[in-house]
Amino acid sequence: MKTSVRFFFLFLALCLGTQAQTDATLQKARAYLGSDSALGAVNSVHYKGKLITTVTSAEGEEVKAEAEIMITFAKPYYQRIEIIAKDKQEITALDDYEAWQRIQNPGDASQWRLTILDAPQVRRLRANTWENLNFFGDITRIGGKVEDLGTVNVDGRSLHKIAFIHSADVIFFRFFDPITGELVYSETDAGAVIRETGENRVAGVKFPNQVETTTVRPDGVTQVVSVTFDSVGINEGIDRSDFRMPSVTGG
Repeated sequence: MKTSVRFFFLFLALCLGTQAQTDATLQKARAYLGSDSALGAVNSVHYKGKLITTVTSAEGEEVKAEAEIMITFAKPYYQRIEIIAKDKQEITALDDYEAWQRIQNPGDASQWRLTILDAPQVRRLRANTWENLNFFGDITRIGGKVEDLGTVNVDGRSLHKIAFIHSADVIFFRFFDPITGELVYSETDAGAVIRETGENRVAGVKFPNQVETTTVRPDGVTQVVSVTFDSVGINEGIDRSDFRMPSVTGG
């Protein structure tokens, strides 16, 4: 009995120690981006920039496509991403618990297609919106949890790996510098690798200048989506109708 009690308290001490390390890293990560007051004042973020998609086949053949992109995240769960290319205009939006995607021909408004996104897609968009507006905040308030995955060595750097678990199928793995709190890179549960570089500082908050997402498909094809931001704004006026699902009968 005494042995069981001793191991219980040892286990409890280890858990408390891990939680303390997690909290310390996340506090540094938030401080790296801005003060608590500055981060807490962000209710919406608005990005405008250029998107370059590079698809490389398993044989090394490369195809690039460029487009303009506009992104809005607004609390609590509103998101709109508009991509405008020469031959296609694509809008993906989240309106709390509803999400949709509309694709149309920029040269002919009568050529369009509207898709209502399913529950797993809605969960992912909601998680993505929360991640972009809460800056490694307390995920337990929305029913999620963080899991400390310890220290990992990546390219000679010791990084603190922490999982932000929104649901069983929506997880963001964050790799932080435990000394500075810098987010070095992220991975999704699907295996996509996200790296943020550069700096845009707005109202005391540090935003990236560029976000690059790399995905390797099962067939060996590698897709790199790189977004470079021309402007970043916070708490600009938003029109809730921009997130609302358009009529399925209208053009």
